[in-house]
Amino acid sequence: MKKYITGKAYQAIVQVRPKDDEVLKFVNSQIAKDGAEVTDIFERKEGYDVLISSSRAAFSLRKKFKNKFGGTTKMSRSLVGENKQKGKLVYRITILLRLKKEEKEEENT
Repeated sequence: MKKYITGKAYQAIVQVRPKDDEVLKFVNSQIAKDGAEVTDIFERKEGYDVLISSSRAAFSLRKKFKNKFGGTTKMSRSLVGENKQKGKLVYRITILLRLKKEEKEEENT
């Protein structure tokens, strides 16, 4: 696994639903290839939340996930503040990566 940033600063949250270790490994490897860092990983009952340091890496990951796994993705953003020097609003994005239910059920049978 990737080393974690000690400051816990992050620009994006990638939610992996449902729990799938293969997808989590894919997420970690793609984030590393894009030059971003994993800030933290939370295990939830419905899946994983991966905090990453780059929103660009999250956008790139979204496309790569759809190409490899064919699941659905959703993106949202939330306002977290304002850059005082540039006068621009600062957003944190959340990307949901959801596997198709049929694929998950076939693997279990």
